[in-house]
Amino acid sequence: MDNPNNPYGPYLLYFLSQLMKGGAGLQPAVQTTGQNPPSPAPAKAAELHNAEETGAAEDVGRTYFGQDETGCSWRREERVDLLEKFCREGYFMAKKHGHFLIGQSREGSFIAIPGRFLLEEQPAGGVTGFTLWQPLAGGEGLYESLETMDEEAAKTVYGYWVARLDPKTLTISEV
Repeated sequence: MDNPNNPYGPYLLYFLSQLMKGGAGLQPAVQTTGQNPPSPAPAKAAELHNAEETGAAEDVGRTYFGQDETGCSWRREERVDLLEKFCREGYFMAKKHGHFLIGQSREGSFIAIPGRFLLEEQPAGGVTGFTLWQPLAGGEGLYESLETMDEEAAKTVYGYWVARLDPKTLTISEV
């Protein structure tokens, strides 16, 4: 029986719940068998380049934030098309950078969309809950505080817009 509060279907909820648990039972997006992986298509190579420019190139156990206000263990997810189903406001930036993050902590589940501390890169202008912005580790040294960040720093420091994610309903809210 479908949950009337969940228009996304049981498969998507199961998939995201597994992502938030660390991917137990899921096949990784890219499997390695000890052989050199095939080279990515040109479009995928461009997405990987964009992700590397933001300092978000994939590596296991990476610490994304110098000071993480959520206390999450983060997992990078490259299947950005999932966002079209439950987080359309984050889809464009995630597609641009080729990924988004799913986080889990004692306080709950979170989603992070890559972007700079610029209004045009804040998903839905913060209306849907993306009001917390955290710079990539090391980025916090390039400005004194978010309140005093100048436009030049805002254009060069990359980070993530973070919102709380209800794993049962996929509702997004403010941290």
